Amino acid sequence: MLVLGALRRAQMVPRRCNTVNFQNVAPRNLSSVRQNFRILGVRCETTTSKAAKPTANAAASPKPPPPPQTPRYAYPEKLCIYHAGTPRITFLACLKISTLFIFVFFGFVVTPAYFDREGLSPTVLRTMLSAIVPMVFVAYTTSPFVSFIHMRLPPVARQSEDMLRRFARAIPADAELEVTTMSFIAKPRVSRVKASELRPVSRRFGIVNLARDTAAENAARPWYRFRAVGQFNVQFNTASRAPWVWESIMATIQKQRA
Repeated sequence: MLVLGALRRAQMVPRRCNTVNFQNVAPRNLSSVRQNFRILGVRCETTTSKAAKPTANAAASPKPPPPPQTPRYAYPEKLCIYHAGTPRITFLACLKISTLFIFVFFGFVVTPAYFDREGLSPTVLRTMLSAIVPMVFVAYTTSPFVSFIHMRLPPVARQSEDMLRRFARAIPADAELEVTTMSFIAKPRVSRVKASELRPVSRRFGIVNLARDTAAENAARPWYRFRAVGQFNVQFNTASRAPWVWESIMATIQKQRA
């Protein structure tokens, strides 16, 4: 019995030591874990505070004022008041270009070939006239043709149709018009004129019905530039937006004839 009791006591001693060691070690491990959690919490607080600073500054900074709103107008600043029609403009441009091809073909291909074969003969004269006559005729009869007429409107006349009609009834003398014609090679030419400069005429067998004085403008131009367009041929108006503006201008111009 004494021997058994001694053995039991010997077995219980290391268990107590183990429990004591566990009790001594466990708080240390827990304290290290707590310290780690505390460090992580401090880091989270610092990061959140740094992230919250820009939002606070952004909220504190004043907002920029909104951009001023531009007023809306019913009509553009440059209004098309006259349009000759797309079919007529296209036909005239093709006619001008085709006469240029005819001039180049007969003048630089056919005529030199006949001249080398026959010399100065009636055939050479006929081919030369076939090149020159169509080009001169088309240039003479189509140069005054007006394709478009645009008018610059003041802000008051752009507000509504009623205001535009009031402006059209009493158009000022310095109202600016942009008259677009075709050049020798069917390129658009824009002539800026005033409404008071136009006069009703009848020239070139009735082809020209409006004209203006271009002596001062041609005197100011250098010699190498084309002369200013002073004769216009205005026909039927096909403008869809406000054709009555051009009708009012034409009525004012026609009064100057009387």
